[in-house]
Formats: sequence, C-alpha cells, structure tokens
Amino acid sequence: MWFRILSVLCLPLVVYGDGLEEKLYKKLNFSADERAKVLILDKQMQILQVISVQKGQKELKLNLQDSDELFVTFVENPQHLSSAPLAKDSKYLKEFANVESKEIQKESATTLKEGVENASFERDISRYEARFERNRLLGDFLGFEPYKFNYLLPASVSFNKEQGQTKRTEAKFQISIKKLLIDDLLFKDLDFYFAYTQQSFWQIYDNENSRPFRESNYEPTLYFSYPLKQYNVFFDRVNFGYVHQSNGEDLLKSRSWDRLFIEGIYGYENFVLGLKAWYRIKEDANKDDNPDILDYMGYGELSLGYGINKHLFTLTLRNNLQSDNRGAFMLDYSYPLYKNLYLYVQYFSGYGESLADYNHSIERVGAGFLFVR
Repeated sequence: MWFRILSVLCLPLVVYGDGLEEKLYKKLNFSADERAKVLILDKQMQILQVISVQKGQKELKLNLQDSDELFVTFVENPQHLSSAPLAKDSKYLKEFANVESKEIQKESATTLKEGVENASFERDISRYEARFERNRLLGDFLGFEPYKFNYLLPASVSFNKEQGQTKRTEAKFQISIKKLLIDDLLFKDLDFYFAYTQQSFWQIYDNENSRPFRESNYEPTLYFSYPLKQYNVFFDRVNFGYVHQSNGEDLLKSRSWDRLFIEGIYGYENFVLGLKAWYRIKEDANKDDNPDILDYMGYGELSLGYGINKHLFTLTLRNNLQSDNRGAFMLDYSYPLYKNLYLYVQYFSGYGESLADYNHSIERVGAGFLFVR
C-alpha cells in the first residue's frame, strides 16, 4: 500500500482472535469515502489517535506524542476488500499477519515526524473520541468496558459531619462499567447499553465499630448511544435513556429516584464537554423517600475535561437554577503512575455527593488511585 511509511503492528487482526476483525471494522465506522484508518497506540495498547485516510489521499501527517514507545496499525476499509467474508486464509489477513511489528523509539519518532511534516489529513481525533474507540475495543476483548471513572480513595476527608459518619477520614471508591447489549439497533450506529455504577463510603478507620460501610449508592442504567458527526450539530454524540439510583437502606434511611436523561458530548483535541439533562419519574407521594430531591440535585449537570500532556483535569457542575442557588462543584485531577494506574485527587463541595446527604451541603477532599481513564 502507498501509505506504508511505518512498520505496522497488526494488533486488531492478530491479538484479538477469531471473528473480532469484523467487529473492529464495524466499531471504526468507515464511511464510503474512507480508504483506511490509522490507529496510533501507546505501549499499553491504548489507542491515542484514530486518523481517517480519504480516497485519493496521497499524504499523511502524524502528530506523535512524546512517548518512549508508540505503535501504528493501518486498517483498510472493508468496502475496498473482497466482498467475501474475512477468513483466516484470506489474502488480506495473510498480508497483514506477515507485516513486521516494530517499536517506534523517540529517535525514530522524531525522524518520522520530520519525514511527513509536509503531509496532511482530514482532521485530528479528539481525546474523547480516542478514549471512546479504545474502550469499544476493550469491550470486544473483555466483554465490558469502563463507564464513569473507576477509583479508590484510601483517604477521603469531609470537613463537615455526614450521616452515619464517626470518623471524618474514610475510604471512598467507585466501580463503573458498561456492556454493549445490541449494536445497530433499529438503524446503523444506534447502540444499546447497560451500565452499572456503585459508589461506596467506607469507615475503614473506625475500628471500634468494625469498619462499617456508611453508605453505598447503586446506579443501574439502560441507554442508547448515537454518533452525530454526520449532522451539522454541535455535539459529537448523544446518549439517552433511563437511570435508577438508590442506597438500599431500610425504610427510614432509604433514598431512591428514577430518571429519564439525555446527554450531549462534544470533543475537540484535548477538551471534552458533556451536557446532561434529566426528568424525574414521579412516584406515589406515600412512597417517595425524597420528594424535594430536585431542589438540591437540579435538572442536569455540565461536565468539562481538559488534558495537558499527561495531566487530566475534569470539572462537574450542578445547580437547581432557583433563587436559593443550590448545586454542587466537583474537581478531579489525575496523573499516570504505571500503565493503567493513575494518581487521583478529588474535591467536592455542595449537595448530592451521596443520596443520604442529598439535602446537606458537604465539602470533601480525597486522594488515591484511578484505574483507566
């Protein structure tokens, strides 16, 4: 091929095994005008960039990050291949399986960048899109993928006492995953997901009371996801669906609510913006644990993220947009330590950090570890 200016690591076609090459092609969403896609990966095999190569394009420019090892793989548009199903003995797979893989060291990366400095391609992929595509491939391999942040804060300190809290320093952690249930539901690119998030507050330093879990919030979600890039709109993707959240406590401490939500996501280079709005599904007044929860949680939230080299900052804002001006502010910072392990610092101020304290203003700061971002 004319664009084989690098040695290629055939990761998607070789590592992931039987039948997954078709899934890879489907996830990459080739358009009729695309010749191929170029995937740039780091040494942990996380996708850093997905670059579109158009029909008739003669030159290609790669913006390489400052990394000890980078890998590049070219995935050709299956519409340009034989119409027969891909098989282990196909000429195309044999061709790629025999391509030598090679690490691109800093020196060779610099040489490469100089060699293609005058080339160009349609557009850079945003950091959000790179994460989305990486997680889709991870989902194909593991069966599930990250949803929200997964983290452990061994030290999380609140500056005002919360319900059930005997020690103001405790552990806090969150587990959040999603599973693609049906892709191309009803029409192309409309995907249907199940997601599950659990956030727990653990009084691990309360030896006198056997280190109890102060509270856990459980949040199952069913939602649709659809890309919007082919439309002339601001957002790159829209998610919409149903979410339930509850704390599983007994009658007096029980908190729960059900919502329908819609979320638009926009990404540009190292910046990402998410705007989510929700509608609470009404409950019987005799069974409603928290009838005024919207007065504190509002009707939506704004999320912002920005990456500076290896540093990632995220900000989440909520407000009830009423005269009493109740809301929440959460700032996160992460920095890589080793492979998929990151230093993680979290600051929260406002209402709704947990369901038990949805109507109490809380200020808290924690430090620990983030797993995959």
